[in-house]
Amino acid sequence: MLIIDRALMREALQTSMAVTLVFVSLFVVVSLVNVLAQAAMGEVPARIVFMLLGLQTVKMVGFMLPLALFVGILLTLGRWYRESEMTVLAACGIGLTHFVRPTLLLATGFALVAALFSFYFAPMSSGLITKLKNDPSGRYEAGGIIPGVFNDVRHGKGTYYVERIDKDRATLGNIFVSTEQSGKESVLVAKRGHQYTDKDSGNQYLQLEEGTRYEGAPGRAEYSIFQFERYALRIEPPQERDPLIRFEALTTPQLLGLESEVNVRGEATIPRWRQGLAAEWHVRLSKPVTLFLLALLALAFSYSHPRRGRYGGLFVAILMYFLYTNLLSFSDAMLKQGRIPLALGMWWVHGVFLALSIYLLVRRTNNQPLIPLPAFFRR
Repeated sequence: MLIIDRALMREALQTSMAVTLVFVSLFVVVSLVNVLAQAAMGEVPARIVFMLLGLQTVKMVGFMLPLALFVGILLTLGRWYRESEMTVLAACGIGLTHFVRPTLLLATGFALVAALFSFYFAPMSSGLITKLKNDPSGRYEAGGIIPGVFNDVRHGKGTYYVERIDKDRATLGNIFVSTEQSGKESVLVAKRGHQYTDKDSGNQYLQLEEGTRYEGAPGRAEYSIFQFERYALRIEPPQERDPLIRFEALTTPQLLGLESEVNVRGEATIPRWRQGLAAEWHVRLSKPVTLFLLALLALAFSYSHPRRGRYGGLFVAILMYFLYTNLLSFSDAMLKQGRIPLALGMWWVHGVFLALSIYLLVRRTNNQPLIPLPAFFRR
């Protein structure tokens, strides 16, 4: 391997890793805000916020790698063009096509990592996220208690407030609970409390200690006041929903097993499973395949004129990337609806962009504009 090939791979790798770090950092910040908002509303327990954040980040790495490599190659070769390094190399007999081999070698390394995330880490993360959100121990209403914040319970029919929570999260201090039932309002105030699970019934309870209960109907003077040492308030879990089949959360062996089962029973026995399985397979395969095609596109769009703007070609290249990914998403939706043959899948999108990449690369190698214009516009 020539020194110039190693230089290209090293610089493109460093740039791609830096771009990946930037993308991951931005994703973590945005996701942290969303997860904290869900925890504040009681949709997810506060104790699993950072666990969900980590799993969602792992899930998204496979989507970030193709774009990171694409931008890394564009920035690297773009700098070489602006600093006339590519001009010097061309004078030495090293043209743009010479860099196809090292670029594809670099894309192969990224494709292996993307395949690992696509076929193993991403499904595992999706499964763990689903398991954490559906965990009975974390779905009850007080599971996401945040001190100093009013939260709704029972679908807006009640409110609870906790002033403080001990570090061990076992004892709650200064608790306020307001609920409405059968036209009567009930307000409970307690100095402390804790959560526990009844061993016999398995129900979740919030036990309040040293408090007062006020109960009555709005607009009437008939109110009851009770002093209590201990008061157990049952925490009603949300109603169970029929589990949905999430193919993205299936591991690769499970996906293979379901595909074999569908082939045995037939599509009429398990409606739409065949489309869903095929779409999930194509989505997972598309991530490593996309890396190779984006690497070729980056070679074609990396040209930057020394005396012109450096970001014009980069802008067009990014638009091409979004066109590619949007067509893949469109093909995925059509495949799930059965409007595209299963054998065709997303390969038609890859085929179109493979032909487009070769066409643009040939025109760039021959020093022709990527988009042929009529003679009138070239004057």
